[in-house]
Amino acid sequence: MTELQTIKIDDILTSISKNDTISDIHISADEYISFRKNWDIIKYTKLPKITDEQIELIIKQIMKWNMKAYEKFLADREADLSYVSSDWTPYRVNLYFNLGKMWWVLRKINAVAMNIDDLMLEDLAQSIKDNVLAQRQWLFLVTWPTWSWKSTSLVAMIDDLNHTRAEHIITIEDPIEFVFTPDKAIITQREIGHDSWSFPNALRAAMREDPDIVLVWEIRDKSTAEAALNLAETWHMVFSTLHTQSASGTVNRYISFFPPEIQDSIADRLADSLIWVMSQRLVKRSDGKWRVWVYEVLVNTPAVRNNIKRRQLQQIDNIIETGSKQWMTLLKQYAKRIVNEWITTEDNVSWILNSN
Repeated sequence: MTELQTIKIDDILTSISKNDTISDIHISADEYISFRKNWDIIKYTKLPKITDEQIELIIKQIMKWNMKAYEKFLADREADLSYVSSDWTPYRVNLYFNLGKMWWVLRKINAVAMNIDDLMLEDLAQSIKDNVLAQRQWLFLVTWPTWSWKSTSLVAMIDDLNHTRAEHIITIEDPIEFVFTPDKAIITQREIGHDSWSFPNALRAAMREDPDIVLVWEIRDKSTAEAALNLAETWHMVFSTLHTQSASGTVNRYISFFPPEIQDSIADRLADSLIWVMSQRLVKRSDGKWRVWVYEVLVNTPAVRNNIKRRQLQQIDNIIETGSKQWMTLLKQYAKRIVNEWITTEDNVSWILNSN
C-alpha cells in the first residue's frame, strides 16, 4: 500500500483482493483504514489516519471523476454504487455522512461465482438443484438482514442456471455487483439509476423482453412485490430478496406490502406462486479462517400453501420443524447439524441455539 499523501484507491484494493479472509473495507475522515476480516473489524494502524482531503479524493476516484455524481452524493448525503478495481475485482460501495464527515464502506464481491455445493450441506445443495433450479416457474426468496451475503447465494444459483439452461436471464440490480459471463444462457443486467429508473419500471419492462428467469435484487415496496408476483404467475422463474428475520416471517412481510383490503387475495396468489424461502446467516467456521452459512428453509408444500391461504402463518414454523423429508429446516436445526459435523463450533452459533 502506498503512502496516503498521493493515495490511489486501487493501491488499497489490490492488497485486499489478494486476501480471501478480508470482506470489507471502511474508510472515514480522521480514522484509520479498517478491514472486516473473518467477521472482526481490524484497524490498520501501520498507515496514518485519513484526512478530509484524502477521503474526498478517494470518493472522486471511485466515481471516476464524475462530478455530477459527486455533487448528487453531497446533496443526498448517501449513495450506492459499484466499482471494479484495476485487478478486475468488483466491489459494492456505500457512501454516507457521519457527524458531518464523509464515510464509505466497500464490500468485496467474488470475481468468480461460488458453487452451490460450496455454500451449503450436500443434501440441501442437491435439493435446490433438483427442486428449484430445474423449475420453469415460481418465486424463490432469499432473506435475512444485511451482512448475510444473500447476494452470494443468488449469484451462485443464477450462474448455475447460466451454465445449464439455454434461456434468457434478466437481472435487475441496485447497483450491479457481479458481472456474469454468458454461457448457455443470454444474460441482461440492468442497473437501477443507469439502465432503468426503478425496480417496478424495470420489472414491467421485463415482461416485454422475452425473459425466462428474472432476478430482482430486492423487494422493497408494494409495486416491486406485485410486479415480481405477476412475473411468477406468468410462467417465469423469479428470484429475489427481502430483509426479514425468518422464513415464516417472510411470508407475512410479503403480504404486508399490500393494503389490508386485498391481503387475502395476495395471500392466495403468493400461496400459488411461491416455491421456496431460504433465510440465511453467516457464522465463523470452526477453523476460524472463514465463514459458513446457516440456513432456514421453507418449502411450499400443500400444508404450507393451505396455511398461507388461510393466513394461519403461526403454524408454518411447526411445519418447517417436522418437514425434513421435504428438505425443510429451521435455523436452529441447521446450526446443530454443522456443529455436529465440525464445520463450526457451538460457541459460534450459540445465539441461534439459545434463541426462542
